[in-house]
Amino acid sequence: MSDVASAEHRVEDQSVGAGVERSTGTLVGAGVQVSFGSGAIAVVGRTGVLHPGRGATLPRDVAELGLDGAYRMRDWLDLVAGVRVRSYTTAVSRQRWTAPYLGAAARVPFAVRGLRGMLSVALHPFASVSGLARPEFAISSGAGMAYSRGRLEVQLRYALERYDFARGTTSERLEQLSSLTLQVRVRALGQTP
Repeated sequence: MSDVASAEHRVEDQSVGAGVERSTGTLVGAGVQVSFGSGAIAVVGRTGVLHPGRGATLPRDVAELGLDGAYRMRDWLDLVAGVRVRSYTTAVSRQRWTAPYLGAAARVPFAVRGLRGMLSVALHPFASVSGLARPEFAISSGAGMAYSRGRLEVQLRYALERYDFARGTTSERLEQLSSLTLQVRVRALGQTP
């Protein structure tokens, strides 16, 4: 599988009081997925540069590696779990994120053969960030569409990750990463969608 994403990173840090800092850019990724019985495991990686926008001062290099697992509970519902490790690097610092997650992903078939909608939500109860206390609240969600024909599948999906630190205090920090991703998958012979 390979993908390209248009991403936006937002940070609002009350202790700095500078408003919302925005960075945008393109991330590219690739990975491999192995399916077995009712389950699947995937290893995926992404990288790119987020360029400073309003309130941001330095470009951020982004690198991410993920291990994702899924177990098919029903024809339309998967239980998903995994971990993402991401780094944001500037000329002066590096911040490392580790975000294990647990959630669910649903598939909704449409009238057109091979076309389906996708919805997902996951909690990150043990997320950690270098240089910061653990987030009090961490969640990700997504929605999209996929079209499969033969061994080829094309997906377009929007995803949002949200992390809240020290909520309701003068040190409150809200951080999110959103992305619109186009992904292409080619299945091996005999693999089911």
